[in-house]
Amino acid sequence: MSALPLSRVRIESIDVVRGLIMILMALDHTREYLHVNAFFSNPLDLNQPSYFLYFTRWVTHFCAPNFILLAGLSAYLSGQKKTRAQQRWFLFSRGLWLIFLELTVITFGLWFDVKFSFLTLQVIWATGMGFILLSALLSLPLWAIAGLGIGIVGGHNALDGLTFPKGSTAEAVLFLLHQPGPIPLSSERLILNLYPFLAWVGIMLCGYALGSWYRRDVSATERQKKLLYLGFGLVLSFILLRMVNTYGDPTPWRPQTSPSVTLLSFLNTTKYPPSLLYALMTTGPALLLLAFLERKPRWSWMSIYGKVPLFYYLIHFYILHSLAILVHLYQGIPWAKINFQNGTAGIEPNIGLSLAGVYLVWLGVVAFFYPLCKRYAAFKQRQTQAIWSYL
Repeated sequence: MSALPLSRVRIESIDVVRGLIMILMALDHTREYLHVNAFFSNPLDLNQPSYFLYFTRWVTHFCAPNFILLAGLSAYLSGQKKTRAQQRWFLFSRGLWLIFLELTVITFGLWFDVKFSFLTLQVIWATGMGFILLSALLSLPLWAIAGLGIGIVGGHNALDGLTFPKGSTAEAVLFLLHQPGPIPLSSERLILNLYPFLAWVGIMLCGYALGSWYRRDVSATERQKKLLYLGFGLVLSFILLRMVNTYGDPTPWRPQTSPSVTLLSFLNTTKYPPSLLYALMTTGPALLLLAFLERKPRWSWMSIYGKVPLFYYLIHFYILHSLAILVHLYQGIPWAKINFQNGTAGIEPNIGLSLAGVYLVWLGVVAFFYPLCKRYAAFKQRQTQAIWSYL
């Protein structure tokens, strides 16, 4: 049997890690939609910490940065079978497509608001912006792209104290680039930017440079060694910088009422935007996992989710949001009282499931998606037209 052409070869370790990311991501969104009062409370609140709830939220911190890191890595690999012009157009057009999906299909799934009162920008928007900016940087040598990515990830926290007059154009640009915040479009509509893209683009550029370790001329042994060194280095850097407690996150850790709560404070780094410490804390372990999976991939069933992440991502919001509304109806909230235009996606206070119930629903949703993702992945594998790379 002849070897598969490069365009049809997938690296299973990457798909497994991406699949794990998608599974954990569904846990976070199941909690948000179905856990009682999740829309109205902070699971990382240290004043009244719930350890189980805290770590349910904390473990999902690993999803977004590594999703974008692997998107950059995959962009490098896909570019190995394209000309520079083809790669540039693919990244640019795919970036625009992702932003369109974020503003339409995903935003509606988040809110069920037919008026689109809140145009929400999240991880798919940030990924799209990363692809667009990466397409403009392809002429740079790889070391320059890596240096720019490292510089952004390591230096963007210097902008944390930057402010502009409220409602000004400069403030809107700051919200898009570095600080999450609302950008009013009219009296009835606003952009809710949860993922200012600057720091996320930095992570994607680092992922793109990381892709060079997956070239065919790099042996598995060499790649595994590099991943181990880098992964341990990032974890150690996180611990040391967090202990110093002077730079890398706008929220320093503080001694708490007990050593265990102090540990929670130590781990409570900033996601919006991803601080340097947040990036070190989350990407380091992912690189170690990639190294662990390098020679003998494990948990191959997870790769099914990792092969079709956009398919999974788009649909899971609709399923979870619909389940949340069904729970409301079951627990006595009449349909007429459910308001999809008030910024809570129709979610009412004191309605929902216990955390144990959330875990049961999460496992059920993940199991439900397995045959769907498996069939869609097999379907995509059989397609030859370029349009399917967008879907």
